[in-house]
Amino acid sequence: MTTQNLTGYKCFYKGKSVDIYAESSYKAQQAAVIYFKIPARKGYLIAVVACERPDGSTIKHCPSEVC
Repeated sequence: MTTQNLTGYKCFYKGKSVDIYAESSYKAQQAAVIYFKIPARKGYLIAVVACERPDGSTIKHCPSEVC
């Protein structure tokens, strides 16, 4: 699978994390459910954060309003 036109996401679950490339945050969450081997009905426990745009540039997240 190529990462062309896919967004890079970081998925978190109970102190663990994984980097996933997917078309949407929902698809990244579904892939993380499989990776973490949890039931699909518990998918809401996974936090998904976009980290990389499809063009390869990074996405900056700021805890405050000033970056």
